[in-house]
Amino acid sequence: MSKPRATNKSKSTDFASALSDFLLRYLPEQRGLSENTIKSYSDTFTLFLTFCESELRIRRERLEVSDISLQTIEQFLRWLETTRNYSVSSLNQRNAALHSFFKYLQYRDPRYVLMFQQVSSMPYKSSKHESIRHLSLDAVEEILKQPNLNTKSGRRDFAILSLMYETAARVSEVVDLCIDDIRFERRGATVTICGKGRKARVVPLINSVSLLLKRYLEEQQQHRTCLHSEPLFCNRSNEKLTRAGIAYILGKYVEQARSISPDLLPAKVYPHIFRHSRAMHWLEAGVDLQYIKDLLGHAELSTTEVYARLSTEMKRKILEDVHPEKPPTAVPSWNDDRKLMDWLKGFSES
Repeated sequence: MSKPRATNKSKSTDFASALSDFLLRYLPEQRGLSENTIKSYSDTFTLFLTFCESELRIRRERLEVSDISLQTIEQFLRWLETTRNYSVSSLNQRNAALHSFFKYLQYRDPRYVLMFQQVSSMPYKSSKHESIRHLSLDAVEEILKQPNLNTKSGRRDFAILSLMYETAARVSEVVDLCIDDIRFERRGATVTICGKGRKARVVPLINSVSLLLKRYLEEQQQHRTCLHSEPLFCNRSNEKLTRAGIAYILGKYVEQARSISPDLLPAKVYPHIFRHSRAMHWLEAGVDLQYIKDLLGHAELSTTEVYARLSTEMKRKILEDVHPEKPPTAVPSWNDDRKLMDWLKGFSES
């Protein structure tokens, strides 16, 4: 009796092996990056594989590292910009993920040292003072008026949006909040937010938001266990809300607000605009920039100073708009003013 012939098992490509090790071991274990950062890196390569299939006609399960060149990376970033309409900051974020992967790859296999040098030499796309979009206080208030507080989901949505604006938290930070991160104390409630690089910051809450969250949690206890380690915000299945879920919630109420006040809201409103808006409103209310830096969880004050620069430009534009005359384009020379020159000469001789 003859032996059955062994079936050929599909062999994984070197790209698939390297990418798996990069995402599952290198980033979390050696680099110690957060889950959200790794998710962002993973999203980059999901887009890259989609690009390879749609534009290069290379199936993702057959992609080898040798199929990738500097030209491939340049084409991919151009595809993101032209086809996917990515902003400058988003393009640079994807570029940074690619840099990190090829840096890892050169240590895994020295044959790719040259490839890393070529990719790392690609400059990040410069932004011509890309403006930070933010909402007016009236626009934020109009959005917060939209949730139906007579329904359970409406009360939850109001709590999410209120907390997101009040703390200027990133949407990923709101998603990751646990019940234990909210502390109700005699002097007022606080929320502990875990930001980039797993750095935690404590943000105090005003009394109205503190009371809102306390009532929200009291209601939640009627529908789930509400253990300290459980997510603060859940969907209808009592599962942790996702970033896409919060984006959907915000988008729904933005459309409702836009139908009431169409001129109040810009064309695009996304969760991160709440963070920018709160920072600007803090600054306009006279909050010190150093304190805003700590509230936002910025590592460097220079990152926060963009709000101060933007505020200065806004004030300058307002002054120019209300001034009856535009400032002269050319400044007259002191030498043309004989009285001034004679006075200066007399002053120097005395």
